[in-house]
Amino acid sequence: MVLERVSTGVPKLDRILGGGFIRGKTYLITGETGVGKTILSLQFLLEGLRNGERVAYVSLDERVQGVLDGAMTLGWDLWSYYRMGLLYPFEIRIFSEDLRKYGKSSKAYIDTIIKMTNGGQVSRIVLDPISAMAFGALEEFAVREYIREIILFLEEKIGATTVLTCDIPSGSNRLSRFGYEEFLSSGVIVVGLRNVGGRLVRTLMVRKMRWSPADMTVYTFEIMHKRGVVIGPPLTSLESGQPVSGQEERFEQEERFPDEFDVSSP
Repeated sequence: MVLERVSTGVPKLDRILGGGFIRGKTYLITGETGVGKTILSLQFLLEGLRNGERVAYVSLDERVQGVLDGAMTLGWDLWSYYRMGLLYPFEIRIFSEDLRKYGKSSKAYIDTIIKMTNGGQVSRIVLDPISAMAFGALEEFAVREYIREIILFLEEKIGATTVLTCDIPSGSNRLSRFGYEEFLSSGVIVVGLRNVGGRLVRTLMVRKMRWSPADMTVYTFEIMHKRGVVIGPPLTSLESGQPVSGQEERFEQEERFPDEFDVSSP
């Protein structure tokens, strides 16, 4: 059986992943604050929107209006898709005292998503950031079960391809805030910052991709107006001072100037 793939919205990332995300599965984008996790997750949603899909953006931390207004600075008019009824942006606040008391009441959370998305008729969902769900929880088991059940409900009851974002402390070698989000996901993309020659460079690496032969090279990337995340050469090329190879240069040009990737207007 051939697994159906879903584009991330970043052509080179699709190639790195072996063809994109597997439809209906859950993926984690993790890294320090301010490295581009939310932008990459929005780019995933925008790929669906430009194909006429209905998608949901669930904010667990920041105000949704701030996220959509922030996307405008990149040239992404998400408000237009909202007015068209294709984008369902909303906020869910989970307080630590509620998590301690209702640690396994994940059904209510999923029911809220279904209600806010017109019966769960969405093909893509972003939960940003998943780490905000469990701050202040005293019992590790409650947090683990809460997140596990939410992922299972999303995959089995809604069937959407889901992206979770997760903040990790600066300088940490961990892949997630609580240490088990990566085990519950079908794939993990790690974004970060490296100091190369006295300047900070954004990096991206696929740390895990279940059921797919992914490329685990550490790549560099930029965030560009209207294009969002643009993946460049491997980090080793910059660290060694070697020129970008012909194939990598061609891939880079495809990322910078794809024929049809323009989400500035619906």
